[in-house]
Amino acid sequence: VEALSALMADFVNHAQKGDHNEQGWPNTCYGTSKLGVIALTKILARTLAGRQIAVNCFCPGYCATDMSSQRGTKTAAQGAETAVWLANLDKEARLTGGFFQDSAPREW
Repeated sequence: VEALSALMADFVNHAQKGDHNEQGWPNTCYGTSKLGVIALTKILARTLAGRQIAVNCFCPGYCATDMSSQRGTKTAAQGAETAVWLANLDKEARLTGGFFQDSAPREW
């Protein structure tokens, strides 16, 4: 977690300076933050595996919310369906360490 936090702080530092591209970082704060969340999910899932705690992340899709100026193709309730699906999986079927969208695993 500390190494990931340091990497994310490095991105923020260089993005604020405006030299993030020269330092090898992409030109997307949203994409870089999402990558950080996915990496943290994988780290926490490994760390907590012995305690039978599931850790996952998901993309709600393009939802009609303030973030999209209400232009999304899904309602907020539709975007939340994957979170509800993950939370309601039976203990035996519980997944951990994954990135999901539309109630299905996605590669990253």
